[in-house]
Amino acid sequence: MQTLTIKDLAGLLNRSPATIATEVTKAPHKLPPRLQLPGSRRVLWLRSDVEEWIHEHRPEKYRNI
Repeated sequence: MQTLTIKDLAGLLNRSPATIATEVTKAPHKLPPRLQLPGSRRVLWLRSDVEEWIHEHRPEKYRNI
């Protein structure tokens, strides 16, 4: 199970880390579901969740690739 930071996610989504950080607070619906660890404010994502989210948001013609 690999976790991703804001910088990692930005690289995968081809966005800047600043954009991801802004969307975390202002538009979380534009991002994959976050990993919420009890007692931690660190912003992380599971790589498998991000990959699934990307797959779900691809146009239909690219889903079987």
